[in-house]
Amino acid sequence: MSETESSCSSHSQVITCKAVVCWGIGEAGKVEEIQVEPPKASEVRVKMLYASLCHTDILISKGHPIPLFPRVLGHEGVGVVGKKEEI
Repeated sequence: MSETESSCSSHSQVITCKAVVCWGIGEAGKVEEIQVEPPKASEVRVKMLYASLCHTDILISKGHPIPLFPRVLGHEGVGVVGKKEEI
């Protein structure tokens, strides 16, 4: 079992995931490994199976409506929400 797989089994740990990250206005998104903090009281962790980019992600990469970077793109996707211990 890899470190990522073992850390995904614990709801209360930081996990390592792959994401498309945009670092600045007009820059191409790059697939990178990111660290994801454990969910807070009103949040859940979702195991993403598939994600895609759309026109909203293109606008965000151009700095609209607010130029906040770095940004993780790909808000449309398919995932699984399970018991805390399973994700």
